[in-house]
Amino acid sequence: MSGKKWDHLFVSPSYGRPPVLDSLFDGYGNLKTGRTLGQTYANDELFPEGKVNFSLSWFFEIPAVNPIVGEHVHDADEIVFYMPSFNHKDDDVNAVWGEATIYLEGEPYKVTDNCCIYIPGGLPHGPFEWNRIDRPHLFLTVMMSSDYTRTEGGRKWKHVGGAYVTLD
Repeated sequence: MSGKKWDHLFVSPSYGRPPVLDSLFDGYGNLKTGRTLGQTYANDELFPEGKVNFSLSWFFEIPAVNPIVGEHVHDADEIVFYMPSFNHKDDDVNAVWGEATIYLEGEPYKVTDNCCIYIPGGLPHGPFEWNRIDRPHLFLTVMMSSDYTRTEGGRKWKHVGGAYVTLD
């Protein structure tokens, strides 16, 4: 850590502020497999004055618990990215990494390549299912609120310290 005025704006192990890592278990007690732990780089814990929640995981095989989350709703807008690993020059935009299915208001959509999905607040989405993984890819979510909450199965959940806790 450098001891400079703006060090507190960095989330990095080298600045003494590593990302918040998700629990090894999901909100139902299932061991997470097939991916790296979720890594949160911006939320209301790391940046109380911030206005975004930014989390990611690398997927390298289909998780044992698949889908990883059921249908749910957020109050805030969300952007979801599927981004393949970069292996060759000029392959980043059109690269195919495998196949997943995301549901928006119950309607299935296939994702096979570099993709960004805008999900307005209040739109039911999920489950997120992985059908095939041919090469590692980044699964990135950006919530337009630093407070990550979701309503799923009639219960409201909040992401706190890397774990999902119910608010009811």
